[in-house]
Amino acid sequence: MAENLWSSNPVMKMWSEMSAPLCGAFKQSAVQYIDNSEKWAHKALELSEKTTAWAKDTPLAPMFEMQQSLSRQIIESSTLLARRLWQIEEELGEKAAKRPKQSDN
Repeated sequence: MAENLWSSNPVMKMWSEMSAPLCGAFKQSAVQYIDNSEKWAHKALELSEKTTAWAKDTPLAPMFEMQQSLSRQIIESSTLLARRLWQIEEELGEKAAKRPKQSDN
């Protein structure tokens, strides 16, 4: 309903046509920001995994593993939410190909 209102109103149609290039630039900036943020978050998680490797055979290991697993879930859900808010369409296969492989130690 709202979409029909948007496209049938000449002022709204003119506004959307005028702002399309600007919105495209904002959207491209958002894409780059989200992708870079996700990349750096994964790098921080890798660093965390390396710095807690000493605890592998200690009673603290499950706590660190849980923390890292929760961190992975937070990264994935927050980037997914950001992409949905910006209406960024990304194929699951393309996303999986870009993402670095995580080791399940």
